[in-house]
Amino acid sequence: MRRDIVVVAGGLTVTLLASGCSTFRDREWSTCAVGGAVIGAAVGGITSGVALNNTGSPSDGERAGAIIGGTLVGGGLGGILGHAICDPIPEPPAPKVAQVPPPPPPPKTKIATLKGPNFAFDKAVLTADGERLLDQAVKTMQDNPSITVTCNGYTDSVGSDGYNLKLSERRADAARAYLLKKGVAATRVKSRGFGKAEPVASNATAEGRAENRRVEIVVD
Repeated sequence: MRRDIVVVAGGLTVTLLASGCSTFRDREWSTCAVGGAVIGAAVGGITSGVALNNTGSPSDGERAGAIIGGTLVGGGLGGILGHAICDPIPEPPAPKVAQVPPPPPPPKTKIATLKGPNFAFDKAVLTADGERLLDQAVKTMQDNPSITVTCNGYTDSVGSDGYNLKLSERRADAARAYLLKKGVAATRVKSRGFGKAEPVASNATAEGRAENRRVEIVVD
């Protein structure tokens, strides 16, 4: 008799556990399941023993079998209920977001423009402001290792063509030298001087001439 009860109780417990697997498999088996199993085992064992006593005068073996069976069933059911009620559900891992690099600047894009005040007066020596502008160009080239640039130098119309051409070349060369000093490969930077050519403003005013004195860092 006791063996039959244990087998039946074990079968019921396995059935309950199996039915709970798909429902509760996402939860972590933790203290709630353990606590539920302990309480369920105690309640099941006591209830089975009392219920059997109420049926008549069972033998000690029958009473023990009922208590064991009730303990197994109560423990299994209590564990499942405790697990279902309050064991934690782990947080799903955060989805991995692919880091897509920004597209490189298109050709002919100016990634920096140095005006006359970015050089020492009538010289090809960069000022601190000029270096800061070129640092931005360095960052752009580091972020886009496939691009190459040309440093194009220009002047206003004051002075001879030959002098202005040489000044524009020296300033373009100074900008290129700074980029190389900051780690940009020499094969990625060219420099050209255009002198008075290609003004962007009128040379008839001081403001216009200041606009024309410039070095443009242009994507090839």
